[in-house]
Amino acid sequence: MEYVLETKNINKHFYKPKDFHVLKDISFGVKVGEFASIMGKSGSGKSTLLYILSTMDTEYTGELYLNHELVTGKPHQEFSRIRNKHIGFVFQFHYLLSEFSVLENVMLPAKKLNE
Repeated sequence: MEYVLETKNINKHFYKPKDFHVLKDISFGVKVGEFASIMGKSGSGKSTLLYILSTMDTEYTGELYLNHELVTGKPHQEFSRIRNKHIGFVFQFHYLLSEFSVLENVMLPAKKLNE
């Protein structure tokens, strides 16, 4: 199958103040051109999963594939390159630089690639 994003048995624990197994054996794939949503109650692990999918959180077990490439276990510098080239973020709160227009803010990652 042509998955652009795939997870295999993702598990995530928070260990403080006590062990909490927040994500348990999460496996799914998103095909090229497909749209997916993550829904659930507050505290169910949606944001935790998104942080893992975005490569911002690397403290988990299981496997994460982006464009058929295993990214789990790569060096942090490689994650920065992957995010800059392949992952877009829409934040719940705005993190725009006030000296730029909205369009200029959105174009900043692309401008960095051309330097």
